[in-house]
Amino acid sequence: MVKNIIERTQKFCSGYYNLLLLFIILLFVFRPYNRSEEYIAIWKLCLAGTILSSIFNCHHKRIIKWIASCLAVPSVFLGWMNFFHPSEVAFVGNAVCTILFMFTCVGSILYDVVLRAHVTLETLRGVICAYFMVAFAFAYVYFMLEYLVPGTFQFAQGEISIFSYTNFISEMFYFSFVTLLTIGYGDIVAVKDVGQTATVLEGVIGQFYVAILVARLVSVYSFYSDKRLIRALEKDKEKKNKKTTSS
Repeated sequence: MVKNIIERTQKFCSGYYNLLLLFIILLFVFRPYNRSEEYIAIWKLCLAGTILSSIFNCHHKRIIKWIASCLAVPSVFLGWMNFFHPSEVAFVGNAVCTILFMFTCVGSILYDVVLRAHVTLETLRGVICAYFMVAFAFAYVYFMLEYLVPGTFQFAQGEISIFSYTNFISEMFYFSFVTLLTIGYGDIVAVKDVGQTATVLEGVIGQFYVAILVARLVSVYSFYSDKRLIRALEKDKEKKNKKTTSS
């Protein structure tokens, strides 16, 4: 029993995008609401797990792994530094490194899954992971925009200080997913030009992401399905010819 569990765990961890998808789901579920320090620590552990699995549980080229690692180290370090000793430098440094890291990994994952010839569960997991990571990356982009241009966003529940970090980044996660899905509830609104441009860009990415990737995956799947059908028909024809010849 224990041996089977260990084998299944090893198999799960060895597959590409398995761990990353797990940590992304945990990161989404444990949004950094303004709660206890223990809760925030759990979320930061999930974020660290997401960052590490984004490097080592994906099919990256060596140069991409090196670049991602160089961005991941300061991102994780500054994130925990800000947890124990909050400072403006840690806020900004963590956000910048996380944005660059997320977009680097998203680009590499999409390059891998779009150019891959077969549609497998691994490919689909990669597509889902990249979609979530786009939303996470834009959440940090909005965080930086509010820092650089105060008042970029207005909140229905009143003003939220950018340096109440956990609560603000939680709201930006929510706003980013709502924007990427083009839902637009209106409880958070971009009121300045730079914020409006960023939200429109994310909405466009959300629409084209689904349209282009789904079309690509369906076309690849259809191509190989037709190919397998043709092979099956050719084998069947060969069998009939052999029977005719032997008779």
